[in-house]
Amino acid sequence: MIITEKSEKRILVGNIALMATVFILTTAEWHFYSWYEWISPYGTIIASLGLIIALVCYVDIKEMVRDPAFILMAAADIIAFLNLILIGSGKGAILTVADFLLILYLSNKIRLSNRQIVLTMCYIGFFFVYWTIDVKGYFKGYNTNYGGLVLISGFFFAVYAVEYLRVYLTEKKGYNKAKWLLLFTFVLFVWGYKIIAWYRSRCALLGLIMFALLMLVPLKIWKNKIFYVFITLSTTVGGVLFTLLYVWLGVMKDSFRIQIFYKDIISGREEIWSELWREFIRHPVTGIGSSYEMKLDWLNGMFEVHNGLLDILIVHGVAVFAVVIVFIIKRFLELRKYCVLGPVNKCATAGVFAMMLPAFMENYIIVPPFSVILLLLISMAGADMDFGNVVHR
Repeated sequence: MIITEKSEKRILVGNIALMATVFILTTAEWHFYSWYEWISPYGTIIASLGLIIALVCYVDIKEMVRDPAFILMAAADIIAFLNLILIGSGKGAILTVADFLLILYLSNKIRLSNRQIVLTMCYIGFFFVYWTIDVKGYFKGYNTNYGGLVLISGFFFAVYAVEYLRVYLTEKKGYNKAKWLLLFTFVLFVWGYKIIAWYRSRCALLGLIMFALLMLVPLKIWKNKIFYVFITLSTTVGGVLFTLLYVWLGVMKDSFRIQIFYKDIISGREEIWSELWREFIRHPVTGIGSSYEMKLDWLNGMFEVHNGLLDILIVHGVAVFAVVIVFIIKRFLELRKYCVLGPVNKCATAGVFAMMLPAFMENYIIVPPFSVILLLLISMAGADMDFGNVVHR
């Protein structure tokens, strides 16, 4: 797209819409549980509005309707909606998959300015500090897994902000002593582990470990295509295969006892996923919809998949899931040429992949505000920064 003054204004409006969406949802959901209870049922609607505004601002309508990627996305949305009708499910589930597909469609188009990147990283990173100081465990309404997801999301951006500052001071200002910020990053990881351990959030721990490992990987290895494809497939398709491994381990849970944060790692999700897989096998084309009532006594019929990509497969069927997988793998592979540009891009890309790990145990990446935060982080990972200007793909 040729950048003109008019298109720059449209891009600014689109970026403001996305940032406002994150601000509204985090303000409503991440401060007081009473606010969270009130606004969370409307989260997908609020996210839809922000994403649609961004779509209109970023993409020319005439070009969009001829774009094979848009046509594929629209076809998946139509199939998902028809499947919900055929299965007799509640229709609200269409917003979750439609929003996520729109996020993947837009993820290689969003262009954040340097100031917008700094503002976003500082704002979201703030919540890591906030939820550490003002601990919001069960006694404040939130469950500990949700608290872990807020913490790890803020943590990715907090580390990204420190890395951004370190490289900015070193390359732009020539401050050799900026290397001390590497020590501060190490302190952040220790701090992150301690507060996640306090929350006993195992899903957040997965993200923390993945992020730490990827941050330690040298740029030379990131350039290796085999390594990059392995990480991409492991964090996408691997998330669904993980549930099958978990179900298999559940069969041996009496002899397979490993505890993390004082709790067995095989402690309930294997039963949920086992039931969902059995039901899905009966409806692979349409999926089982979102109105399915769980048979497990201790769930009292409550339907919750606890895995982002598996949720799309189980609820919406094979065809819709295939489109989502194609989109997300393609988008992640596109980041390969940017992640090797420097440590800041590598940090953002590591954060993108690390965000996929908590989604092995929770829906996370497909629900707002986390889904829109993922979109912003992908945009940051694809920014070619010289710390004077930001030039995007």
